[in-house]
Amino acid sequence: MSFRKVNFDDCIGSVNILLDDRIVLQGQIVREERYYDNDNMSVNVENENEFITLRLTCEALIIRDNAALEAISPTLFDEGDRVRINVSQIVAIGPSHDCPDDLKESCTV
Repeated sequence: MSFRKVNFDDCIGSVNILLDDRIVLQGQIVREERYYDNDNMSVNVENENEFITLRLTCEALIIRDNAALEAISPTLFDEGDRVRINVSQIVAIGPSHDCPDDLKESCTV
C-alpha cells in the first residue's frame, strides 16, 4: 500500500504522522501553495517524490525501543512551523489528540 498525496490535501483536523525513522509529527495537513513567476516552465521527472505539508501543532517526538514517546531535545521544529514530508517516508497516519505534556525532554537525536 502506498500513500497518495491527493488523499490528504483536504484533511481537516490534526493528525499524527509516524515516519520510518520513528519520528512522530503532529499537526494539520495543509494544501501547498506555490507561487511561480513563469507558469510556462515544465519539467518531466521520472521518479518525482511526492510531499505533503504539515502545520505542526506540537513538537516532534520519537518512539523508543520500549515504545515510549519522548520529546526530542534540541527540538527539530517548533509548534506552528510548516514542514514538507516525503510521502515515501510515512509509515502511518492517524488522528491526533492533545500534545503530551508529561514527556521527558532528555532525548537527543
